[in-house]
Amino acid sequence: MQSLLGWSALQTALAFLPAGVLVALSSTKIGGIVDRFGTPRVIATGFALLVVGYALFLRISLVPQYAAVILPSMLLIGAACALVFPSLNIQATNGVDDREQGMVSGLLNTSIQVGGAFFLAVTTAVITAGGGHGGNASPQAVLDGFRPGLAVVAVIALAGLLITLPGLRRPRGTATGSVVVARSSDADPVTEAAPAKVALRD
Repeated sequence: MQSLLGWSALQTALAFLPAGVLVALSSTKIGGIVDRFGTPRVIATGFALLVVGYALFLRISLVPQYAAVILPSMLLIGAACALVFPSLNIQATNGVDDREQGMVSGLLNTSIQVGGAFFLAVTTAVITAGGGHGGNASPQAVLDGFRPGLAVVAVIALAGLLITLPGLRRPRGTATGSVVVARSSDADPVTEAAPAKVALRD
């Protein structure tokens, strides 16, 4: 945006600031959201927001449209990051032994870093192949060269959403089984023993 819209470094930083502020403000609330809705739903919602945010950012043009395009995109992407990354950490370490929590968390973060580097290379290759980056290229040509890269990022986010969707389907009978176990454990031992005695008499 600095080269195409003529913004200064400070203006560009302020344009991206809402995403960071949203992540910071929601960091203390994400635990309650996960407890209420579960990690699969939160992760899927985050990826959906990410897809919409990058798809909306494709509308960017040489005419600054901060309120209509840039700000909504930053808010959506910020909300997506606030939902997805903490939920992924919770899901990855859920049920893991305390002694292995550090190892699993390290594997997750390493996977995120390696995956991010790989997809960054793919996006950069797509942008470079699109052309429009020569010294004599017009601003519109440069912008058109960046659009395929934004589309690639949106497709990657869509792939993440599709991968998370099967996790939203709960196996049938899971909730019922847990209720049955809870009731049997809280039942009076005397009343539980009575049917057994009747069966022996019969």
